[in-house]
Amino acid sequence: MTDISSAKKEKRQSIFLDERFMAAACAVVVLTSLISLFFCVKEKDSFAVFEVVTKLVTASAMFLAFKFFKWDVAKGLMGGVLFCLMYQEAHLVLNVLWGEQNFDAYLVVGVQGSLYLAAAGMAFLMTVIITINHFFINYASHGNPKNVILNRMAIIFKFAVYILLFASNSQLGFSPAILWRNAVQYLTDSVLLLLLVSVESQFDSFNVLRQELLKQKREGSKKR
Repeated sequence: MTDISSAKKEKRQSIFLDERFMAAACAVVVLTSLISLFFCVKEKDSFAVFEVVTKLVTASAMFLAFKFFKWDVAKGLMGGVLFCLMYQEAHLVLNVLWGEQNFDAYLVVGVQGSLYLAAAGMAFLMTVIITINHFFINYASHGNPKNVILNRMAIIFKFAVYILLFASNSQLGFSPAILWRNAVQYLTDSVLLLLLVSVESQFDSFNVLRQELLKQKREGSKKR
C-alpha cells in the first residue's frame, strides 16, 4: 500500500523534480553551447568563446556534481553558473552598449531595437536579483521561504524578458550570423535557467524546513 501511495506521489511531482528532465536540459545546453562556439570561432570573438566555454563547463560540472557528488557542491556550482550569466550580461550592457556607446546601432532600427536594449538591461538586473537570492536561499541556516518566493517571481519575469529578447532579436537588421548567434545564446540561457530551477527545486527551502520539522517531531516522540 505504501509503495502505491509513493508511486502516485512521484507522478504528481513537478517536472522540475525529474532527473530525466534535468539530463535533457543539460544536453540541450551542451548542444546549443557548441553551436554558439561555432559562430564565435568563425567571427574570431575570443571573449565570446571564453564566455561560452566557461558557461558550458560550469553548467555541466553542476549537473554532474548533483548527480554523482554532494548536494552542497552542486549548489556552489549553481552560484557559479549564475555568475557566468551575470558576467555575460554585464559585459553586454555595461561594456558593449554603455562603455562603447553602441546604443545608436540599436536605436536606428526603431522600436524593436529599443525593446532589445530594454530587455538586455532587465535581463541583467533580474540575474543580479536571482544570484543574490540564490545565496540567501541556499546558505541561510534554516532556509528562507520568503526569498524562495521572490526568487521564483524574478525567474518568471526573466523568462518573459527572454521571450522579448527572442522576438526583438529576430526583427533586428543585423547580419544573419549575428542574429543566429544571439538567438542560440538566448536559447542556451533559457534552458540553463530551467536547469537551475530544476536543480534548485531539489534543495527547496520549503522542503528543507519541512524535513527539519519532521526530524524534530520524531526526536520529540522518541524522548517521550
